[in-house]
Amino acid sequence: MTGTPRPVSSASTLARGFHRLRDPRVWGTVVGASGATVFVMENRGELANPWPVVAALTWAGAFFAYAWFVFVEPRVFIEIWPVGPRAGITYLGSVVGMLVLIHVGTALLADAGRDGLRPAVIVVAVGLHFIPFAAAFHTPMFKVLGSVMAVLGAAGFGLGWVWGDRGAAAAAVVAGVVMLVVITADAGRSHRRSG
Repeated sequence: MTGTPRPVSSASTLARGFHRLRDPRVWGTVVGASGATVFVMENRGELANPWPVVAALTWAGAFFAYAWFVFVEPRVFIEIWPVGPRAGITYLGSVVGMLVLIHVGTALLADAGRDGLRPAVIVVAVGLHFIPFAAAFHTPMFKVLGSVMAVLGAAGFGLGWVWGDRGAAAAAVVAGVVMLVVITADAGRSHRRSG
């Protein structure tokens, strides 16, 4: 297939992601994939052997799939719905809320002498901050991603509180891989529409 997008209908285009880098469905995923990578790489070292290597290999496979389905494989880009006037406020409020939750959670953990649980708090905060994006940007994937991450973070917090900090680190690693998988699956749905 050539790099020239061809119309699929009056409201959609078949194209590779790297030809549509200005589309938020492409460049926006880079932010998520970067965060996912940080979750895995910053926390895998806290796991017992052989899990750091398993985590890195799993991340590599998930990242390859992400790069392929988001940037390389042609997919259908339907016309983007215009966002409402409050989308920017929703975005800003979600980011500020996430940062406040991370800051307060970190301070409370420090007071309790449980700093090692911070990765789980970050996963919860990042997950919750995605949920309002679903309605604001007409993208249901954010509700799934945010909910799953919040649950993973809460589980990691609980496990970490009872059995030690590795539970929180494991939750962050799993959350990073899940982020890549959910982003990839969302792009993959547009490939199925093109087939």
